[in-house]
Amino acid sequence: MNILCLNKKRILLSLSPLRRIVKTSLRIAFGQMLPLKRHAYKFFGDVVIFDTTYNTNKYGLIFAPIVGVNNHWQTVMFGCAFLSGETTDSFVWLFEQFLKAMPASPPKMIITDQDPAMSNAIAQLFPNALHRYCSWHILNKFSEKLNAISLKVYYEDFKKCIWNSESNEEFESDWLNIIQKCDFQDNGWLNTMYGLRERWVPAYVRHVFSAGMSSSQRAESNHAFFKRFVNKKNSLMDFVTRFNRGVAHQRHEELISDHVDKNEKPELKTPLLMEKQMADIYTRTIFLKFQDELCQCFVYVLTKKGEDQRNFIYEVKNEGLMEGNKKEKVRELLVDKSLGLSRCSCKNFECEGWPCRHMLSYFNRNQILQLPSDYILVRWTKTARLEKVVGKGDVEVQNSCENSLLVRRNTLCQIANRVIDDALASEEYSEALREHLLSFHANIKTSVGTGGSGGGVLSKINHPREPIYNDPSQVRAKGCGKRLRGGKEISKNSNARSRKCNGCNKTGQSHDKRNCPSLMDA
Repeated sequence: MNILCLNKKRILLSLSPLRRIVKTSLRIAFGQMLPLKRHAYKFFGDVVIFDTTYNTNKYGLIFAPIVGVNNHWQTVMFGCAFLSGETTDSFVWLFEQFLKAMPASPPKMIITDQDPAMSNAIAQLFPNALHRYCSWHILNKFSEKLNAISLKVYYEDFKKCIWNSESNEEFESDWLNIIQKCDFQDNGWLNTMYGLRERWVPAYVRHVFSAGMSSSQRAESNHAFFKRFVNKKNSLMDFVTRFNRGVAHQRHEELISDHVDKNEKPELKTPLLMEKQMADIYTRTIFLKFQDELCQCFVYVLTKKGEDQRNFIYEVKNEGLMEGNKKEKVRELLVDKSLGLSRCSCKNFECEGWPCRHMLSYFNRNQILQLPSDYILVRWTKTARLEKVVGKGDVEVQNSCENSLLVRRNTLCQIANRVIDDALASEEYSEALREHLLSFHANIKTSVGTGGSGGGVLSKINHPREPIYNDPSQVRAKGCGKRLRGGKEISKNSNARSRKCNGCNKTGQSHDKRNCPSLMDA
């Protein structure tokens, strides 16, 4: 992990104990994690998700992680911070610290929610990055901004317009048709979303690589993962220790995937040389996505529509049997005359980073047996991490893989096997080793459960004297307060309050004439 820091402008860091907690956390608790996350950001920091969540510590400080996706399609943590407020100054300070810690350039795309303060900070610190709003959050708001009848009738039309439009003109035409059809010209929220369409509608953003992500759900699932290790009752130092365990577990899963890619071969479904080529190059998860596209490409037919000064223009049509007899959209494929590079109107390659089935059908037709290097993104390959990482001052950032759980486990297993083999020669040594192992195991379990040394052998290790820190003041985040209620819940409660019983003529009762107590008594 890269940063665990406090907002200097909001938490009175003039107090020396609080200044020490920041420095101590950065220097001691995360010292080993810092090079590892710098490596991860160097290779996978082209797209990041920034999201804030609450209730991760007993002070109410806002936990703000910055995450991305690695070459195994797994969530990876680049860094995080504690903030006392969600203001533009807070976010600007956080992003400045993040850029100072990272060896690579700023990300090309940042996915967040629609927080205005966050948007202002990103515009200042990452002016060249595409700031994309989370599509999932926006689609969820349709149920709040539209009445139940309109939502039921027109929601599917809105979804098709948003997800199926491949050009700006197509989206704008379909959106305006729906607005006119359902008479929503005066809906302020829909007009606002239309004005922000370049931030969240796929047709406007698919030309920029996003690693296949369109929402911040990956960050939210990451929150759920780390809540297995931390809770809102933790102090800051407790959080550091527990969160480190979560990051180590995350890295452990990544190393397991590396091990699988190195020692196991995925099952091939075709005799094509291209499939075998990419099985050796892509990680297993990405290869399976590519393999699906490759297997689907055989049902497509290419027809040359014409050409212009720079490109040959092909029409790509699915002639196979479609589920439910639904017709798939006809795609347009442009092939550069001088360079031979192809571009598809679906923009799958630009957005996700592996060739689409339409491009693969063109390769198959023209007997291109191996995938050209122009279509192989290094970040999806097994060797994505091999490049040397250079940080500030041209100093190489050393990877800390040797401290990972997987490597340590292998080392300990080798030592344990040698000890056991030697002890087996004597029944007395075997019994002594068994007792020592049981005793040491109990000591370790006690240590892990309490967060301390646990006594025994571990207590003999000399630990530096821990300073005493003052607690920061509790803060109140934007997400606190009364729970927001939807339209159906508000309507239900208001009907209950205004209900009148025709038996006793009283208003606001939970009964009606059928079960009125006064009529039953009579």
